Amino acid sequence: MNKGSIRYLRPKEIEGLEIQEVVNSNHSFPNHTHGFHSVGVMEADGCYCRQPGSGSSFVRSGEIALFNPGLVHSGVLTDLNTRLTYRVFSFDNPLIKKALVDLAEKDSLPEFKSIVIKDKLTTGTLTQLNLAVKARTSRLALDTALARAAAALLARHCETVPRVPQTKEPTAVKLAREYLTENLSGQISLDELSKIAGLSRYHLLRVFKRATGLPPHSYHLQQRIEHAKRLLRSGTPFAETALQSGFSDQSHFTNTFRKYTGATPTQYTCI
Repeated sequence: MNKGSIRYLRPKEIEGLEIQEVVNSNHSFPNHTHGFHSVGVMEADGCYCRQPGSGSSFVRSGEIALFNPGLVHSGVLTDLNTRLTYRVFSFDNPLIKKALVDLAEKDSLPEFKSIVIKDKLTTGTLTQLNLAVKARTSRLALDTALARAAAALLARHCETVPRVPQTKEPTAVKLAREYLTENLSGQISLDELSKIAGLSRYHLLRVFKRATGLPPHSYHLQQRIEHAKRLLRSGTPFAETALQSGFSDQSHFTNTFRKYTGATPTQYTCI
């Protein structure tokens, strides 16, 4: 049982910014990805931000975890006594792209160079951004705090030159992903998905996991949760959100939502 507290901040003046404040939490996250840049500032205790044994992925108090869009990561506690306090800053792609244009005149999405860093300057600018949002300060002060945080992240910890991908995503995976994203409320079988992709079931499972880091069912579930988050932010009632996201049982929706976000739907919409 999660005995901690969680709070979300979404300043209406800055579209695409969300700050999650978590205090004294023992919640573990399964493997998942985001479609945006996510920055976690650890303030107390520590956890693996990828599965144990995957290299330098343990983030401690005073350190920052940096997640590029599409990076598969988790949140694994070291033991049952772990109690985490941290903040997560989520920057939608248009917001981070605009910041890069302002900073380096590059119209592209940057990539973080490391997963775990320790940088007092960057931590300080993120803290100031957090405080500015909580204080409901002026638009100019908010924009200034955002610009300083973005500059610290992009200039010190990002590749500002677009990387050329080594291989293109297989067409079959692209077709499968698009089908999963367009059919969030439906029950999709592996046979159905393999026909869309034009591959055998077993071949599709291999190439999909290799390309996305997740099996199709996990990818689909995560897309349903992201869809639910958008509906909740727009004010859609819980029961309708659950139904539109493919959950016929509201209890199942609440438990799954909390598993992937660390918050109940009520906590997510309570600002």
